[in-house]
Amino acid sequence: MATQYFPKVTAADHEVFQRIVRHYPGRPYAEWQELQAKKIADWASRRSEIVMVDITPDEFTAHCERTGARPDISTFTAIIVAKGSR
Repeated sequence: MATQYFPKVTAADHEVFQRIVRHYPGRPYAEWQELQAKKIADWASRRSEIVMVDITPDEFTAHCERTGARPDISTFTAIIVAKGSR
């Protein structure tokens, strides 16, 4: 069974991520949540394990500063997977 990791963010944090994460989805929070729910349902229907991972803008920024990683969607996704895999 595959495992899929999804970010769990608040509406306020979503707006911050839109400003600080390059290529982060520009949709309003409600639309983004709806799209996430559809993706989660799709993966769950394929019997994948779904892991929701908390992340904050401060945590993302600290990671980028500490590692020198670019503040983009690839780094954001990598953090989600790394945290979820622990």
